[in-house]
Amino acid sequence: MSHAVSDRAFTPRRGAAPTRPAIKTAAVVLTGGVAAAMLAGCAGVRGLQHRTRSYTVSGPVQTLAVNAHVGGVHVTGGDSAKVSVTEHISFRDSAPVTTHRVAAGTLTLGSSCPARDACSVGYDITVPRSVTIQVNDNVGTISLESLSGQVTAHSDAGDIKMGSVSGPIEVAGHAGSILGQHVSSAHASLRMSVGSIKVTFSAAPATIAATVTVGSVILRVPRDVPYAVDANASFGSASVSVARSAASPHAITARVTTGSVTIEPAP
Repeated sequence: MSHAVSDRAFTPRRGAAPTRPAIKTAAVVLTGGVAAAMLAGCAGVRGLQHRTRSYTVSGPVQTLAVNAHVGGVHVTGGDSAKVSVTEHISFRDSAPVTTHRVAAGTLTLGSSCPARDACSVGYDITVPRSVTIQVNDNVGTISLESLSGQVTAHSDAGDIKMGSVSGPIEVAGHAGSILGQHVSSAHASLRMSVGSIKVTFSAAPATIAATVTVGSVILRVPRDVPYAVDANASFGSASVSVARSAASPHAITARVTTGSVTIEPAP
């Protein structure tokens, strides 16, 4: 079963190791600079136009795939079997075309801007908690809340935020932060090129792999079990204050090329 919508009425889409303040500044400047460049065309004399479009998808959805260019993506797990989507559209001259399609149990959301015209499309999406999530965003913040299915997310420039996520996690970014609270996933893969990872786990994970090229890693885990820890900073510092045991079934690997690693008990 396949449904496609294209709404043209909207015609809605490395030298010396730097200091830690410099690292943080570089990540912020890079993230903001890319976002500003992508939306520069929207600041013309005509100013921005804004439109909102909402709809529901009632067919069986096991996987949500979002391909965003510029704009935030906020996914929340809920009790309803339906998927609800709100698109937040900004543009100057010609509005983007947005699409949604369901095929083989996968709902795919996408958008495209007219040639030579900048635009943004942000999403607020509510899904059943167990749905598998796949989000790819060029510029924008990805927020994932109250989800129990597998989560895969990538952002070129922007933060990835997780709250009350319990399924397997694989998240990565180029410039920004990976932030998490009340994470109970058994397996987590976290990667950032320039920026930071700061995640607090509410249940002892089986495996965490956290890698940053330039920036910092802070992992907070329950204190009631020991961990097999491999923590390393090539240029910087590594601090581990959790109980350790090489034989533990709970393994943490955290590596930073330039910056710092901190692994400590969760408050």
